[in-house]
Amino acid sequence: MDCQTQLSFDRSRTHWTPAMENYFIDLMLDQVHRGNRMGHTFNKQSWNDMVMMFNANFGSPYDVNVLKSRYTNLWKQFNDIKNLLDQNGFYWDSRGQMVVAEKYVWEAYIKAHPDAQFYRNRTLVNFNDLCLIYAHTTADGRYCLSSHDIDFDDDIQPLNVGMSQHPFINLHEGYTSHWQ
Repeated sequence: MDCQTQLSFDRSRTHWTPAMENYFIDLMLDQVHRGNRMGHTFNKQSWNDMVMMFNANFGSPYDVNVLKSRYTNLWKQFNDIKNLLDQNGFYWDSRGQMVVAEKYVWEAYIKAHPDAQFYRNRTLVNFNDLCLIYAHTTADGRYCLSSHDIDFDDDIQPLNVGMSQHPFINLHEGYTSHWQ
């Protein structure tokens, strides 16, 4: 096995410790607070900065793909928990940091969605942070409007472009436009 293949193999089996995950989440939160998330992901410079800081902190040789893979995994966990919480009978226990429901609610849901068993007794200590990172990255249709939902007959004040409401101010005075 050559060096390149070995690196790819090792990278695909990255073991994330709680310290590594917590640090990565802190890095993502910092980038979110800086406004560096573009849509559903971070901009290229943010990824490069996070990789550099992550590797410096843990002395690891990881590249951006390792962090992006973990980002995707955490996003899936967030969405799974969010979907559970959207169901009747499920709620978030902030003390236990897990989704809870009555036994019969879990059993009925797991019967229809076997993958949900994974979250039945699982804590997710960073869920509140994941909400800050991922909360506005998916469209669920909750706030959508069509043109049929909007009342265009509302009392809208006309906009007087270029006309001042004050009788002594001339908006056109000293104004020149340069058309190319």
